[in-house]
Amino acid sequence: MVTLSVQGVGDFPTMALPRELAALAAGFAFTEGIVSGLEEIALVQACPDDPDLVRLILEDPEKARKPRRNLVITSSCGICGGDRTLEEYFRAVPPVGDTLRVDLEWFRRIEDALFGRQEIYKATRATHAAGIFTPGGETAAFAEDLGRHNALDKAIGKCLLAGKETRGAGLLLSSRLSFELVAKCARAGIEVAAAVSAPSSLAVEAAERWGITLCAPLRGKALPILTHPHRVG
Repeated sequence: MVTLSVQGVGDFPTMALPRELAALAAGFAFTEGIVSGLEEIALVQACPDDPDLVRLILEDPEKARKPRRNLVITSSCGICGGDRTLEEYFRAVPPVGDTLRVDLEWFRRIEDALFGRQEIYKATRATHAAGIFTPGGETAAFAEDLGRHNALDKAIGKCLLAGKETRGAGLLLSSRLSFELVAKCARAGIEVAAAVSAPSSLAVEAAERWGITLCAPLRGKALPILTHPHRVG
């Protein structure tokens, strides 16, 4: 069990691989709307006395936006435990931009890149992976973890800490897409989200509302485009 301690906000326990925890903490704080960018983070550091605790220090803790749901980081619908209606969740995040254009070869390239780097999965068959990709199909960030939520937060966190842009990027997940994963994509400005398994109906609705091109399940030559197909040519 790993605990993410965000100054002035709270402690958030999660079952995660004890690696790349700074990226996990930064990505989680960003995709949950606690911070809006790297400039609001003063420091991310592992606790020297507890390797399973990572602290995120904010530039101004009083301005931190506390999550509007009770978060023990789990695999849920993304609405459970919240004090917002579904419509309020949709209004809380603006639609993504419309700059990314990809083709079938782009999907083949990101598939090869993601699956070729899943070393922990190859050894254990027990992890998920997330890859964030540029318009040219290059890997901007890659992460593996026990859960798909943490893998995505780590990948986004890596981009955030490295100063790499996620707006206008694409995503491939080794799992299914659910509402809260699409919400994380929307906060990061990711325009194309693909996954190897079928999405939930709420994830499809969320992708439609936030302007995200959702492609799933991505298997072999199959490329179902469920929302905003104009980005794929």
